[in-house]
Amino acid sequence: MEINRRMFLFQAGLARLASATSWPLSASERQATVPVHTNDLPITPTPQQKAWMDLRFGMFIHFGINTYYDKEWSDGTLNPIAFNPEKLDTDQWCKTAVEAGMKYIVFITKHHDGFCLWPSKHTAYTVAASPWKGDLVAKVANSAAKYGLKLGLYYSLWDRNQKLHDTNELAYVDWMKFQLQELLSNYGDVVELWFDGFWKKQNHGWSKKLEINGEAGFLEKNHDRDLAFINAWRMEGAFRWQMDHLYQFIKSIQPNCLVMNNATTAYPGVPLHPVDIRSGEKYTSPNKNDLKVWDWLNGMVYLPLQIETTMSVKGNEQFKSGNWFWHEWDHSVASKETILNYLNVSRQMDANLLLNCGPMANGKLRPEDVEVLSNLKSE
Repeated sequence: MEINRRMFLFQAGLARLASATSWPLSASERQATVPVHTNDLPITPTPQQKAWMDLRFGMFIHFGINTYYDKEWSDGTLNPIAFNPEKLDTDQWCKTAVEAGMKYIVFITKHHDGFCLWPSKHTAYTVAASPWKGDLVAKVANSAAKYGLKLGLYYSLWDRNQKLHDTNELAYVDWMKFQLQELLSNYGDVVELWFDGFWKKQNHGWSKKLEINGEAGFLEKNHDRDLAFINAWRMEGAFRWQMDHLYQFIKSIQPNCLVMNNATTAYPGVPLHPVDIRSGEKYTSPNKNDLKVWDWLNGMVYLPLQIETTMSVKGNEQFKSGNWFWHEWDHSVASKETILNYLNVSRQMDANLLLNCGPMANGKLRPEDVEVLSNLKSE
């Protein structure tokens, strides 16, 4: 009798979930969500996911060769001679994060341009070729540990400097593994690995060109469209990037590192399997339709959400809602009230908020960002 009662309550909960969404769960999803055995429990986060969810609020740091050339994206040809953060202060970054109530930091190790912020042995396009010549990933890792922050790393799959990207996909995956080995072996525990740039090997599934050339609106978002894109990804991008292999490779080095693959502003909250976290870039309005449980490997998995946005609110034609890297002309900044609203939205969606700061060319945070974050009383 008790087993039947638990089953009834669980199925009733599923019905409420379906009725609360603008798109009902499909018949196959409803069937897959119901436990195979009556003594199974509802799908919940893994211990690693729960520990990550408890962090709640983090700082995203966009810093690199683009910082010195007034760029958001660049093509892998910018001269490293310009990279020279003479007043670099990663302690300031982490101290400001802690004062704002943040508990983790995600640092850009390599953006689409391919310029590595650590002296990788597998490319010449790194900080070692700059006048600075240090190891910025190590600096950030040490400061994060000093201030009690968990460390996350961003790594762009798309590399515009490495020719293998366009000429030999299998060799390029092997090359990425060498770099990931460095990042996951030399800087301590990594709580999150944030992949970006998948779209360069995903030609199908997009409904509009805008979706891969900048910020896309959410007007066409619906569950069927999301599922169609997941299927397109599994049929093409995941294979070309060898993501199943990369995922297992990452776990072989750091089993507790959670993997995320940015699905772009066109598909916020859509998981590009295999992942442990979903990305919601610029997903800063409440969405009660966000699904936490997804079909994967003939079963259902819980996938928490991370919302990413930036302190800048004045962008360019490609990224209209705000810059990610520092630009001397951009002094715009999100207000305290705006950030508190972001935090409120993330709480409503049971998501983490990752708020970006783009340090200046001298290596310090913008005064505007420090002022707002230092006065932010997050709960």
